[in-house]
Amino acid sequence: MKQKFIKALKYILSTLAIFALCWLVDMFWGNPVSYLLATRTAQSHLVTTYPGSDFYIERIGYNFKFQDYYVKINSPSSIDTHFSLSITKGGKLLLDTYDSGVLKRFNTANRLNDEYRALVARVFSNLSLPCDYHTNYSRLEFYLKEELQHRTISLYDIPPYAINQGELVLDKPYDIPELGRRAGHLIISVDSETVNTDQAANIMLNIKAHFDQAGLPFAAMTFDLQYPKPHNGLRPEGEVCVAQFIYEDIYEEGMVERVAQADKELKEHYAKLDAIG
Repeated sequence: MKQKFIKALKYILSTLAIFALCWLVDMFWGNPVSYLLATRTAQSHLVTTYPGSDFYIERIGYNFKFQDYYVKINSPSSIDTHFSLSITKGGKLLLDTYDSGVLKRFNTANRLNDEYRALVARVFSNLSLPCDYHTNYSRLEFYLKEELQHRTISLYDIPPYAINQGELVLDKPYDIPELGRRAGHLIISVDSETVNTDQAANIMLNIKAHFDQAGLPFAAMTFDLQYPKPHNGLRPEGEVCVAQFIYEDIYEEGMVERVAQADKELKEHYAKLDAIG
């Protein structure tokens, strides 16, 4: 009797262990049945929603965070046509990003941004600045028309030189330096033992000169000059920061005064935002 009980207990425990293992595998990696359902849903969706297209399934993966499947869709004839589907384990379609990625031209904007950033990176790789450390980022400024309806949108959110993203042409090979001249935005942060408007103005002029020499225009610069952060403790107070500083305003005569005014206006803007929460 005792042996039968032990045998039954072992059977129950092993069964529970198998169920637990299957549950863990399903949670973190999905299961073959759900994968098949997701594949069929994706294939059916492409046929019914995009008939006559050359779209194909590049990859199907499982997202353990959301417990669903994502499907990457591509087109061999269009560099800007790629989007994704989200599908539940039961095979229900949750999301299709074709509208945002392709129709609203986010994919096109991202492609152009990548090309501009690559050119900017080359210039910065050959740039020597009188500072301890600097980081840089760049982008082409685009906007969607519907964003203009928000009353809280300001110059710092959508600058006047930004390009209407909806007017971009799918797959078009653009002149990237020309786009940089129209909408290129350099975002630069510099650590220096000297933090004042003179230093900020000199570094900004230096950066502009290097970009002019490289033949890569930009429309505006956001620049932050601050003290280096020590290994232990907080960064010393004090910084000079300007946002959306227009290219045409970066010239030697009166530069220090313009930087001081832009720094003042930006700090006042942030103070207003803090006041309204």
